[in-house]
Amino acid sequence: MLVEGFDLLIYSNAIPSLLTDATLGIDRAQAGSIGSMIFLGMLVGGVLAGRITQSLGLSRAIGLGFAFFTVATALIAWAGAGWHIGALRLLAGLGLGVVLPAGLSFARKHSSHRHGALAISIVMAGIPLGGMLAAVVSHQIIPHWGWRPLFIAAGLLGTGVLVVMAPLVGRIEREVPSSGPATVVAGDWRRILRGPAAAVLALGAAATLADLLTWYGVAVWLTQLMREFDVPFSGAMQMMFTLNIGAIAGSLCTAGIAMRLGTRPIAIAASALAAACLLAVASRQLSGAALFAAIAVLGMSAISAQNLVNALVADAFPVHYRAAAIGITLGLGRLGAVIAPALGGFILAAGLGPQAVLQAFAASAIIGALVLLAFTPALSQRTQQMLAQHQA
Repeated sequence: MLVEGFDLLIYSNAIPSLLTDATLGIDRAQAGSIGSMIFLGMLVGGVLAGRITQSLGLSRAIGLGFAFFTVATALIAWAGAGWHIGALRLLAGLGLGVVLPAGLSFARKHSSHRHGALAISIVMAGIPLGGMLAAVVSHQIIPHWGWRPLFIAAGLLGTGVLVVMAPLVGRIEREVPSSGPATVVAGDWRRILRGPAAAVLALGAAATLADLLTWYGVAVWLTQLMREFDVPFSGAMQMMFTLNIGAIAGSLCTAGIAMRLGTRPIAIAASALAAACLLAVASRQLSGAALFAAIAVLGMSAISAQNLVNALVADAFPVHYRAAAIGITLGLGRLGAVIAPALGGFILAAGLGPQAVLQAFAASAIIGALVLLAFTPALSQRTQQMLAQHQA
């Protein structure tokens, strides 16, 4: 997930440099559309994740998907036009879309019910950690060598981690017993498309769409929005770093709170807090330490809301349905991540200003909180009971 976060977020750090590269001819609206391509690929990859993981197994799906998105990301360094970057981001997204639900299902499979939200949040903390690393590396590379070496660095990072990770994941899958039954019947994942399970998927996808629109909207556009607010590039990089530091801390802290107070209420509270922080930053009444504090809390709350939605979906399904369920909610929910970069670009291109971009992302966070009001524990229990009958 660290490599996934790095690959996802280096593009946002590269946007100011891409806009000034005359050989590409990219404007702000096109930059947003290109940024959406990786999330469109993740949408398709996520929807296919259930079938792929049942055919290949979790460990092979993770390893092959990881290798695919690493190679596609590295090839961006040799792109000669904006559409080349968009096409390669689309291909990288296909691999990312499979790896994320497979990785979350892998973690949840080897954890107890009580620690499910914590296990998923620990894994998901790798994404903002990768984003933080991307901010540091971007700050060191872009001012001196431009944007292309940044994508070469992503390929090297991915290759190194893959060499270490793949054998370990395979060994765990073979040797460590899971917390539940692992019987898989080819094609039985389609059972989750009816009854209360379908309602869980619809609500999970809607909440994911809203939360990912908020998170990736901020993650992709924060650097450029701060530049629009006349913040120097170094200051904008520091804010991106702060956002991801907050996301890492929030991933772990809110999971611990959710273990005590419940996953659903904390997820709702996190979405509401993210909206409040976005509106505060949009007001331009904050500066200095107060602005950095608001960015940190935004990182804590926005990513936590999505982590906890993933945990809610995972806990609603028996073990061998989880990759398919998480893949569908993340896959369809990726529409939010597809919309976010393009939405930011269109708002800026329309001359509405960076404040309007932040307000739009705040509205999506509020919608995410409202959707979870219908994601009741009773609905999850009915889903478990229905699928348990088929399993028996």
